[in-house]
This record gives sequence, C-alpha cells and structure tokens, in this order.
Amino acid sequence: MLRGGMVLRVLGSPRLTNDLDYFFVPYKSKKDIVAEIVTCLRFLEGAALDYSLNSKCLRVALTVDQTTIQVEAKVAMEVETTTASTRLFSSQFDLPPRIIHVVDTNNALANKMAAWNERRLVRDIYDIWFLLQMSASPDTATLERRLRKPSYSRLVKKEDYFRGRTCSEFYDFLRGWVAALSEKQIVDELSDYLPPEETSGLVLLFRAALARLL
Repeated sequence: MLRGGMVLRVLGSPRLTNDLDYFFVPYKSKKDIVAEIVTCLRFLEGAALDYSLNSKCLRVALTVDQTTIQVEAKVAMEVETTTASTRLFSSQFDLPPRIIHVVDTNNALANKMAAWNERRLVRDIYDIWFLLQMSASPDTATLERRLRKPSYSRLVKKEDYFRGRTCSEFYDFLRGWVAALSEKQIVDELSDYLPPEETSGLVLLFRAALARLL
C-alpha cells in the first residue's frame, strides 16, 4: 500500500516529491520482496535501476529519461489503512481514476511528526499542516513509540534533540520550532517543491494549525 509524500499528492497536495514509498503486507522480511519488486521495475522500458537493502527498507533508484525517483519499500505484518481515489492526481495527466489503499492518515500524521523530529525539514512541517487541514489527528501511540526511539539525522545537533516524553510536550516543542521560522526560511526550503504562490503566508497557517493540537 502507498505511504509517504505520494499519498499527499493523491489527496491533493501540490508539494512535489521524487519518492514512491510503500508498505508490503503481510511480510516479515524485506528479503522476501526484493526479487519481485526489482523484476517488476525492470519491465519499465528504458529504465535503469540500482537498489540496496538496509536494516529499514529496500531502496531502489529508478532513472527513466534522465529523471530519477526513489522507490522505498518496507514490510509489515499489519498496517492500518484507508482507501483513497486518485482522481485529483490522475486528472492532471488525463488518466482514469483508481481506488487505492493508503496508510491511515492519523498514522501518517504521527509518522510525519516523528520524521520531522528526526531531521527538522520544513517540507515535513508543510506535510503536517496539510494533514491537519484534512482533519487528521496524530495517532498518539504511534507518535510516542517513535519519540521514544528516534533515529536522528546528522543535521540535528544533540543540543536540539527532543527531551520530552509525552505527545503534549512534543506539540509544545514543535510549536516553538515553528514560531522561530521566518518566511524566508520557508520560501528557501520549499522552492524546489512548491511554486512561489503556494509558499506566501505559510508561516501563519502553520502556526494556526499547530495551535489547535492538544
């Protein structure tokens, strides 16, 4: 099932992404999906691919017509899902809509918040805001589990690590970080993902949405 930034594209987000992220269910080992995925992708005409397997996922760099995307595949025995129509996305390319399975939006929001904590990217804040606008509410069990065992990027200094334990403490931490954001930071970091007309005034929208978290 689809997860990550492409789910938001399907749901109407204008933010561009080069990643296709999936959960394969029900599988216990990532090794069980490698051959099938690689074989399937090699059927794409003119595609060149390179793949690697690490402790978290299978990653495939797929290049077609000088454009490279990353396919990331994880496995799980069970994942909460919902259904979504590709209508908003597929209509941009004159393709027929489909009903697909995607990761539950409340779980997606919790995981997106945890991802922001681990790497502090403005695009994660944008995705958090988008999901909140869709009335998603972070799954607290998922969020607290991720916060207990974060895997921080090297870009996050140790003194900036989140030291709290609860979701409430994390929401305050997140709001504090966004309160310090400038309009210029947002425009600079999102310029590769959004047109200029989509970034103006976002800092106020971010703060307003996060203020509603309890």
